[in-house]
Amino acid sequence: MATPKKSRKWIAFALLFIVALISLLVVLELTGILKESPTPEIVMVETISWNMTKASEMVSIRENVESLYEDDSGVVSANFTTHIGEYFYYTSRAPYDLLAFNVYCGANTSLGFIHSVNINFSRTDSNSVVYLINHPTLIENNNLNIEKIDWKATPTSEAQVTAKATGRPNATFLRLTVEWHFLKEDRIANHWATITLETTIFNGTDYIKTVMPIQLEVLAS
Repeated sequence: MATPKKSRKWIAFALLFIVALISLLVVLELTGILKESPTPEIVMVETISWNMTKASEMVSIRENVESLYEDDSGVVSANFTTHIGEYFYYTSRAPYDLLAFNVYCGANTSLGFIHSVNINFSRTDSNSVVYLINHPTLIENNNLNIEKIDWKATPTSEAQVTAKATGRPNATFLRLTVEWHFLKEDRIANHWATITLETTIFNGTDYIKTVMPIQLEVLAS
C-alpha cells in the first residue's frame, strides 16, 4: 500500500504531466502542426446585391457595395467591399463596354489568427468576361501570401484568388482591380456575376469560415 508521501508525489507528477501535455497541444496549435488543414464552422453571410443600367457614355459611379460580418462576442470581423468605379461606353478603340471596380477584403480577430483568404468570381453570362488585372501596382496585400490566381472568369470558367496568411496575423488586407467586359453587339443582354469572399479564422477556440457573396448586375437599357 502506497504511503501518503508517495501518493502525493504521484499526484504531483500526474499534474505536471497534464500541464505539460496541455502546453504541448497549445504550441502545436499555434505553430499550425496540429491543424494544418482545419475543418472550420461555415458562417454564411447574407448576399449583397447591386445593379445598374447600361449607359451610352462614360459614367463615373464611385459607389461602394459593402458586406460586413462581426461575431456576437466582437472577437472576429470581416469586411468585403466592391468599389464601383467607372462605366466605359465602347469606342472604335475598345469594341466593348466595361465596368471597372476594385475589390477590398479585410479581416481582424482580437484572439487567435487569420488562416486564409479566398476570393471566387463566378462564371459569367454568355455575353461578358471578368478580368482580374495582373499588375503589381494594382494589387495591395498585407499579411497574405498569394498562392494561386486564375485571372479570368468566363461563361465556362471561374476566376479565383487563393491566399494563406503569413505569421499567424490578427489582421489581413487584400485589394484587387477588376474589369468586367460586355460585348458591344449585345446591348440588349443582361449581365451578372457573383464575387464571394471566404475568410478562415481561428478565433482562439475554433476555426470559422465566413462566406460573403456580392452579386453584381448590369442590365440592358
